Parts: sequence; structure tokens; C-alpha cells
Amino acid sequence: MHKVLAKILVNKLRVVIGSVISDTLSAFVKGIQILDGFLVANEAVDEARRLHKEMLLFKVDFEKAYDSIDLNYLDNVMHKINFPTLWRKWMSECIGMATTSVLVNGCPMEEFPMERGLRQGDMLSLFLFLLAAEGFNVLMCSLKEAGLFRGYLVGHDNELCLSHLQFSDNTFIIGEKSWSNVRSIRAVLMIFEHVSGFKVNFNKSLLIGVNVSDSWLHEAALVMNCRVGAFPFVYFGLPIGRDPQRLDFWKPVLNSIVSRLSSWKSKFLSFGGRLILLKSVLSSLPINFISFFKAPASIISSIKSLFKNFFCEGGEDFRKIAWVDWNSVCLSREEFNISL
Repeated sequence: MHKVLAKILVNKLRVVIGSVISDTLSAFVKGIQILDGFLVANEAVDEARRLHKEMLLFKVDFEKAYDSIDLNYLDNVMHKINFPTLWRKWMSECIGMATTSVLVNGCPMEEFPMERGLRQGDMLSLFLFLLAAEGFNVLMCSLKEAGLFRGYLVGHDNELCLSHLQFSDNTFIIGEKSWSNVRSIRAVLMIFEHVSGFKVNFNKSLLIGVNVSDSWLHEAALVMNCRVGAFPFVYFGLPIGRDPQRLDFWKPVLNSIVSRLSSWKSKFLSFGGRLILLKSVLSSLPINFISFFKAPASIISSIKSLFKNFFCEGGEDFRKIAWVDWNSVCLSREEFNISL
């Protein structure tokens, strides 16, 4: 019953979610790509390093974000966004439907309702989480309007100001190098934690500087009680601050393919099974990297070689002559029929 009701509500919420949350949230919204946040962050860092501009980056680590949301806070957010009372009641019923119990000496005790947190994996919880995360955007916008936080100005004319990027529970704060910004970042995160229940794990959060001295960066990290990060660092699974023309930049891609192949025995798989694994698993591993960075010819050749050896029962200790040219294997059905 919950899945049916949640599906209906999600279909209704999906229509309006793009108009009630900000553009900084790049998750589960039609017309916004998942990796848009990485693209913006990477371009901003590249510009700052190229033009020798000072930049301060803070990668926030939320501790068990889905499990710590205050449900009263979520209801207040929907009230401020002008969701009808009936809609908010439906949301409360769906969220409050969950119950849990504690095992004592192997025996479950009496069940009790959940007072905070959302169900991970539930479609409705994804959109409700976006509404809860919108509160952080409101706080950041208020700080900027009050002049307490200064974002990073992009471009020669400084026409665009970047202050924060959000994807679900991945939050990235961008600003100028100043003690005012350091104090404002810590203050806004503590306020957001108090009102929403999102607990910030400062010990795992990273403070990174572009064209900022190490001594200043370490002093700022002591004030914020966080770690000091360095380039390159990983954001959305992709490295920021490395040259994609260097061969060692692509080592994670090659290592991920090799590690996946090491657990498979191609000689025990049929051609159909190898083809399915090649199309559905191996081909998707380098997509994120290739979507943003131009791979050198040697890396493309290495990836093709790994794919070809796996499909033709090749390996490090065993090689077999291919009966069909690899370029013909990669043709689509329409192109293959035309070539015949």
C-alpha cells in the first residue's frame, strides 16, 4: 500500500520539484544532469589556478544524512514553500507509517514509530530529501545578501558568483579566501545542523585552497576543526585538479576494468554472456571520465585491448586469434547489415 501511494505522490511531486528548489541542487530534477555540479566546480578551480585567483573550497561531510532529518523541520519547509495542508498530511502519513523495534537478547521488543529520518531507497524520500536540503540554500543566500559570506566570482567581468553546490547530501561550499568566510561557513553549518538535524562531521570534511598558503590553510582548518585537503581530490567520483593529458590520470579507469576482469573467467562464459558483461558492465566504467575529459590515444587503445581480449577469450597468460575484426564487432546491427 505504501509503495502504491508513494508512487502516486512522486509522480505529482516530480512535476513541481524543479520550480520549488534552487539550481544549486543537481539531483533527480528534470533537465539537470547529475554531474553538472562537478563540471561547475572543475571549471571554477581551473580558472582560479590559471588566473592566480584565491579560492576557498569546503567539502562538507554529513553524517548519516537520511537518518537524521528532523521531520518537524521537513514539515515546516513544505509549509514555507506553500504546499497545501492536505499534501503535508499525506507526507506525514507516509513518513510516519514506518515502525521499528529493538532486539533485546534476541527477542524483538514493542514497536515504536520513527520520529526522524527518511527511508533510504524509497522514491518519495529522494524528493523529500531535496526539500530538506533546500533549507541550506536559503541560509547561504541569506548570508550572501547580508554581506557575511562572499562567493567566488567567475569570469573576467565577475558576472557570476558561486557560493555552494549540492547533490543530495554532497555539499560543496565555494568562496573567497577570508577569515569572514571561514567563520560564516562554520556558523551556517552549525545553524543548519540545529534546525534540520543534519549532523556535520567536521573531522571528515575537507578545507581546500587554491593559491592559498599552507600556513593560512592550516590555521583556518584548526578554527573549523576539519582536515586540510589537497589537489587532486575526488568529487562525484572524478578527480579535480589533475591534468587529464597525463597517463597516470587514467590509471583509476584502467585499474577498475582490470579488477573487474580479474573476478571473471572468460573461458567459462559463452560469447553471449561475454557480450552482455561487456556492454552492460565494462563499457559503463569509463563513461564518467570520458564524458568530461579527452582521453589520450594510448588510453583508448589500452581500453580497447582489454575489451577485445576479454571478448575473444584473451588474457595475460593466454591469447587467442580473433576470427572477426574488432571494428566489425563494435558495429551496430544496422551498420553490420549494411556492411554485409
